[in-house]
Amino acid sequence: MSDRILALVGRQGEPPPATPKAAAKLVGALLKRLRVDSGMTQSEVVVAVPELGSVPTLSRCENAGVTLKADHVFALLRFYRAPEDCVREAEMLLQWPHERTWWSSFADVASSALMSLYSLESTSKVVQVYQENNVPGMLQTAGYARAVMADFALAQVDPETRRMYLAAIDRRLEMRLRRQHLLDQPNAPMFRAVIAESVLDKELGGVRVMREQLRHLYTIAENKPNVHLRILPGSAMRQGSPLHPAITLCKPHDESTGRAVYLEDKNVGGKLLTDTAQIETFMASMDHWWRHALSKTETMDRLNYYIGRLADESPE
Repeated sequence: MSDRILALVGRQGEPPPATPKAAAKLVGALLKRLRVDSGMTQSEVVVAVPELGSVPTLSRCENAGVTLKADHVFALLRFYRAPEDCVREAEMLLQWPHERTWWSSFADVASSALMSLYSLESTSKVVQVYQENNVPGMLQTAGYARAVMADFALAQVDPETRRMYLAAIDRRLEMRLRRQHLLDQPNAPMFRAVIAESVLDKELGGVRVMREQLRHLYTIAENKPNVHLRILPGSAMRQGSPLHPAITLCKPHDESTGRAVYLEDKNVGGKLLTDTAQIETFMASMDHWWRHALSKTETMDRLNYYIGRLADESPE
């Protein structure tokens, strides 16, 4: 969605807007581009489209300074004779469903790149992940996720930064668990995850928390048909490793456009790549390491092995 509009406003290759506000700003940018391309001033447009009422109203439309009114937007699109596919995209952006933009309420703890990732995931056909730091966020238990966040927060040297990260754990945990609901939807994407074996050997949060997490992975691998989990054994990485320790690749239903790669940087956010050449490189790398990962049966056997080790260590 919005590929045509992004191209018209000179932002081709960017991810689609992740929030209703960003969607409105994209429509405003389109209206401004169409006016500039027509060679008209704002005053001339207001005279030609009287329902706008005033130049300040048109200016606010172009800058999305207020909630956009559909009748104003479509009056302008008709006047500018915007392409039909562009009109359809603008209509979709104006009707952006808030239930699909749950992440916009977490702007206090999520970067714009992360919110763009959530937006992409919600419309993807396939989400493919590689992780060698931790269990992928989409598959984390609440206890494990809290341990990962607390571990990072306590590692901060500056007391104020440490306090800030600790105070944000509950909000970030709520966001992470809300994100996981995507995999339970009727139109859920296929989720393919490769996890480095070294992740299984960590005891983040202690024995009980880690054992619960590994059992959760085993249950998902066994029972969730849209989730395909594979373990990358340490032996496979003796002569190389993936291009980044934490990669998420989103493939839309129309695979010719809209693909993106998110690179996570040690639990503090990351960056979104939309350059085609870069994405092709990461896709090839991830496919290569998928082929070197254990089979489903071998993966479940390996999970069982680590679960058994933790059971032996349990104080119970």
